[in-house]
Amino acid sequence: MENTTSPLLLSLSCFLILFAFTTKPGFVAAAQEVVDTDGEPLRWFTNYYVLPHIWGPTGGGLSLGTHNNKSCPLYVTKEISEIESGLPVRFSPVFSKLPIVTPSADLTIQTTAITVCIESLVWRLVKESSGLWFVGTNGVKSPGTDGITSTFKIEKSDQLWGYNLVFCPRLDVPTLCKGLGTHESGYLALGDDIKPYTFVFRKAPSPRASSKYIETVA
Repeated sequence: MENTTSPLLLSLSCFLILFAFTTKPGFVAAAQEVVDTDGEPLRWFTNYYVLPHIWGPTGGGLSLGTHNNKSCPLYVTKEISEIESGLPVRFSPVFSKLPIVTPSADLTIQTTAITVCIESLVWRLVKESSGLWFVGTNGVKSPGTDGITSTFKIEKSDQLWGYNLVFCPRLDVPTLCKGLGTHESGYLALGDDIKPYTFVFRKAPSPRASSKYIETVA
């Protein structure tokens, strides 16, 4: 029997199949958005808790603490107890004009808190020893030379779900990016022997909800 299917109908059928595949729920979002624990896209300048992707004895969210018996600058630490959410952070774009956070977008991270330190709470890398950097505060939001150690990215983790916070020494060479992990001391760190840690982001209700942590830091 002769095939009477017209080229127009054939093209339309292919289009509908392609459309149905590419518009499955979550398909676009998974590729173009970083989402929080409610499945909502992360938005710039909004407060989020940075938490372990699996709740349990590995500890709680990220907070701030002192280092080497000095009051300032503060360093990013991980809460010992899994029931502690830590302090919220805000993500700010370096170049992006989109209203939401996308994977691999250059960004800065700032802890939302009130402390005795008269300095920025923007994260930056601080060299601790050969091959080891801790994440401290007093960073800048500029993408220039002074801001390179304050520029991070969020990338999808190799785990089943969750994200890595990564640092790239060259913004134009993504293959040099390395994920942040936790040092045995509890500080958030980057180094040769630091395994990238998987995080999730939970929207913080309000700055006031973190008052007890602010008192501890200050």
